[in-house]
Amino acid sequence: MKPSTTLNDSLSTMEAVTTTGDLRRIVANAMLALTRKEISATDFLSLAKGLDAISASLQTEVNIAKTRQMMLQQGGALTRIPADVNLGQLTVGPAESATVRGVEGH
Repeated sequence: MKPSTTLNDSLSTMEAVTTTGDLRRIVANAMLALTRKEISATDFLSLAKGLDAISASLQTEVNIAKTRQMMLQQGGALTRIPADVNLGQLTVGPAESATVRGVEGH
């Protein structure tokens, strides 16, 4: 890739933003454009706010994927419920005084 002279030139070959590398390329070129006074600080701050929102969205997706993976790995443990527990009948309180209403032997 030969060096471009303007922000428009540097991004003219990008048809779509499909990777995080594309996002980094936009940011790096925008920083260069700001230095060259091709865009205003206001324009750059607007770009930064948009990228911050994208970053937060990507982080949320990563967190969801991690949680999903953890749940798949521990799925058996998460779904095992003792046979003597009737859902909706658990008493709220300290563990030593907690009982299950309507279940004999408690």
